[in-house]
Amino acid sequence: MRILISLLALLTLLPAQKKKIKFDESFDPSTLREPEIKLPIILRPDEPLPPEFLPADADTVVEGFRVQVMSTQKLEEANRLFGELSPVFNGEVYIIFDSPNYKLRVGNFRSRSAAEQARKRIAGLGHRAAWIIRTQVKRAAAPRRP
Repeated sequence: MRILISLLALLTLLPAQKKKIKFDESFDPSTLREPEIKLPIILRPDEPLPPEFLPADADTVVEGFRVQVMSTQKLEEANRLFGELSPVFNGEVYIIFDSPNYKLRVGNFRSRSAAEQARKRIAGLGHRAAWIIRTQVKRAAAPRRP
């Protein structure tokens, strides 16, 4: 039995020995370019921050208000209303999933009076049950200087 196993092992290894391994010798290490090493930036306390370290305006959130138009368990209903209100409010319409409900909210208002004006506008569109909620909102981007 040992002879048979040894013979089978030998027969399976013999075809592998016939293949010649070719090495890719086209690589030239003298053409290798190392990446530039960037050392840490050291700032003095009186220096302003470089632009890459300043917070992004679009990503910054602050306390504010939104108008909640509806809360539903049907995503299709929320998507339909999203499509209706998005062009009216320049894309500041959000669907927030808070299990098990989809909440459709409008705006990024810093003041309650601005949110109230939007609520009246939404009520005029036929959504009289809309109400104002206090939440985190996106901060409006600062105007760019020329």
